[in-house]
Amino acid sequence: MFVLPAPAEPSAFWSDVKYTDNFVLQQSVSAGGGAFLRNVLATIQNVLETKPPAFRIVYRHISAGDTFILLGAGETRPEIEADWKWLYENIMPVVCDLDDPAERASFVVTKIRFLATAEGGQDVSADRKMRAAATTFRQTFDVGRSENLVTYYSCALQKNFMLHQGWLYLSEHFFCFYSYMFGSEKKVIFELRDIKDLAKAKSMGGVRDDAIEVVTRDGSRYAFSNLFHRDETFDMLSQLTANTMKRVLLNSEYASTQHQPGHKRTASAQSAPAAQRSGSLAEQIAQQRRNEEFQGEFGLPGSETLLAVIDAASMAIPGSLNV
Repeated sequence: MFVLPAPAEPSAFWSDVKYTDNFVLQQSVSAGGGAFLRNVLATIQNVLETKPPAFRIVYRHISAGDTFILLGAGETRPEIEADWKWLYENIMPVVCDLDDPAERASFVVTKIRFLATAEGGQDVSADRKMRAAATTFRQTFDVGRSENLVTYYSCALQKNFMLHQGWLYLSEHFFCFYSYMFGSEKKVIFELRDIKDLAKAKSMGGVRDDAIEVVTRDGSRYAFSNLFHRDETFDMLSQLTANTMKRVLLNSEYASTQHQPGHKRTASAQSAPAAQRSGSLAEQIAQQRRNEEFQGEFGLPGSETLLAVIDAASMAIPGSLNV
């Protein structure tokens, strides 16, 4: 599928499959070649970045020092071949008629950006790494194109006395983990509403304070360590789980009352107008958590929003001023 254009460095991790003067279809070396080399390179890629796609299409920007611009990515040969065919029929002929290299690059980036935002639903405001992670998330897990990735973290799954280094993906409704280490692939996926218990933990025999434990309703237990932002991960996961349960309870309450005779939805049960939102989805979730803590601490209605916390140490009574 086409993605929002982003800089892509030439790398030994990729080999050319098809190419023209300006476009290159590449295959990840971790998806081909000998078994040993494939496993080693795939492991290195998994540790350094989120799971890379098997194929990608890049634009070779010759006037900018022969740099690459990422245009598309895919997990299967037929999928990426379809994108290549579309480029060959619709974009490449126009590019060949343009003499200025800068004009060529601008034309390609504009067209692909429109396709990615109009058809793929990608957020232009998201940074390059987040967009790459969102693409990997949708390619790796069957969650549907409408599922939005909130954030992702590097971590390790502890299983059978082994550590499987990989990436944790948190979306609006799903908890997902993927790892590939020397030929061993580990994939975990379940809905947030299936989480029964969530707790902070320690790894390395209680030495390192960098782990969380998750227990699901079917009794499965998962332990994740090597979380460099453990508290942030825990808070985000707690808030997403709480949001999911609120939706479940709201849907249950609505379903049980909407057919009652004379029932009329009150103002509190109706959907509130969407507030002006800014920042990434992860920032919005974090702000929601701060608002709820602020409202609970001072007994304020749900419409109140925390704008700032000011250190009040210089006042007669030290503390903090919440605005």
